[in-house]
Amino acid sequence: MSYQALYRVWRPQRFADVVGQQVITQTLKNAIITNQISHAYLFAGPRGTGKTSAAKIFAKAINCHHQKDGEPCNECEICQSITAGTLNDVIEIDAASNNGVEEIRDIRDKAKYAPTQADYKVYIIDEVHMLSTGAFNALLKTLEEPPANVIFILATTEPHKIPLTILSRVQRFDFHRISPQDTFDRMKYILDQKKFKYEEKALWVIANAAEGGMRDALSILDQALSFGDDDVTLDDALLVTGSVTKKLLQTYFQQVATHEGPAALKTMDQILGQGKDGQRFIEDLISFIRDLLLYQESPELIEIAATGLKEADFQELSQLANAQQLYQMIDVLNQVQDEMRFTTHPDVYLEVLTIRLSQISSEQPSITGTADQQEIDQLKQ
Repeated sequence: MSYQALYRVWRPQRFADVVGQQVITQTLKNAIITNQISHAYLFAGPRGTGKTSAAKIFAKAINCHHQKDGEPCNECEICQSITAGTLNDVIEIDAASNNGVEEIRDIRDKAKYAPTQADYKVYIIDEVHMLSTGAFNALLKTLEEPPANVIFILATTEPHKIPLTILSRVQRFDFHRISPQDTFDRMKYILDQKKFKYEEKALWVIANAAEGGMRDALSILDQALSFGDDDVTLDDALLVTGSVTKKLLQTYFQQVATHEGPAALKTMDQILGQGKDGQRFIEDLISFIRDLLLYQESPELIEIAATGLKEADFQELSQLANAQQLYQMIDVLNQVQDEMRFTTHPDVYLEVLTIRLSQISSEQPSITGTADQQEIDQLKQ
């Protein structure tokens, strides 16, 4: 068989494997153990946080005759058929491409028939917010008067687009972004199981770049493994994520904090010369300054190992700028980041950004957007 992506090979098959959603998985397991199963659920949350995986595990657990403590056995014929996607009684539907009234009416008509092999017929409707108004109305009738032994699991990344009439008829579970620590632990476990070599700092870079999505993290890890020939190094992780090395960020911050504008411009050129993305540079810098702010407020608020810096680095850097200066820096970074979305000259904005940051002092408020635009116009000329 051809190569399968890590996120497919390591997709959770038990509730215990779902990372970072312990409250949700425990609630679902308790519902199965006590036989208090609802007819409709809504799994809402960011991409790659385990919504569809949890739906399939739930479908297995309620149909598995050998389940223990709410967990499916994953060995019986029903479990293996659901895992392989071949069981006719568990139907996965992509609402993005099946969003019309006719498709939902077809589901409604077929839902009336009893399951053929399993105890429950389960409909998993992914990206349910993509359904048309007519399709939602057709679905509403089924949710109001559900057939026996039929369960609907609706999954969405945008719950605010779902009509209140639907929301009031389902049990809602909100999946949260997975913490960098949990993402790091999961990647470390997978690489240990596969006996691949890796640098822990590289895994932290990937965990932070994934922004709370486990699927994104494993996709980036796949890229890093391919790039490094099954060896995950810090340099490879920085390259595939487009992140900036902490050393260069540290140098850049020191220069702008000590008002060394020309030197900071050279450092920025060096960063961009390595092929780093301008937006990613700003995101990394915001995260860097955020860590400094937390360290100044209370050092125990951050996991220093996860930042890629040492305690001595934080002690030195926190002396260069007070909280007021750091707040001003973040304000400027957010403003420029927003403006850069609509420009074809990101390098010009980054040059102006560097000058503005190097001019910030504890007594001086940040420069206005009008002055910023004038500087950009001059540089373009």
